[in-house]
Amino acid sequence: MGVEAGKDCVFKLDDSGDTQRTLTTFVTKVSMDLKGHGLVDVTAMSASGHTWASDELEDCTFSVDFLYDDGSNTVWDVLTGIRGFATARDWEIGPKGTTGGYPKLSGTCFLEGLPIEVSIGDVIRLPGVPFRVNGAVTINTW
Repeated sequence: MGVEAGKDCVFKLDDSGDTQRTLTTFVTKVSMDLKGHGLVDVTAMSASGHTWASDELEDCTFSVDFLYDDGSNTVWDVLTGIRGFATARDWEIGPKGTTGGYPKLSGTCFLEGLPIEVSIGDVIRLPGVPFRVNGAVTINTW
């Protein structure tokens, strides 16, 4: 069994100028739902159970927890720069890092929101920043 620590995860996202930024040093958590195709209920009357058909469309979302940083080309700069963008941004996630042969998830996405959390006794956080994948996720290796 290959249990792995999450400390080597890599997250990359294109900024508003189409430059890929590695935001890994500000990431504390990545959550992704690699849904398959959506299912449509096609159950007819008198059936004893549901019958499902695939809509043949993926619907993937992911969220990232960030530590706030407002320096040039960092989290705050990149995320506020693409907030409300009408064009999907390229992204890459390496759950184990970027070593050759390790898994790589990639595609294009839209930023759906920009939550910010400020509290006494803690650092400023951007928790659960939601992204919606445009099209399908590419599952490959580095």
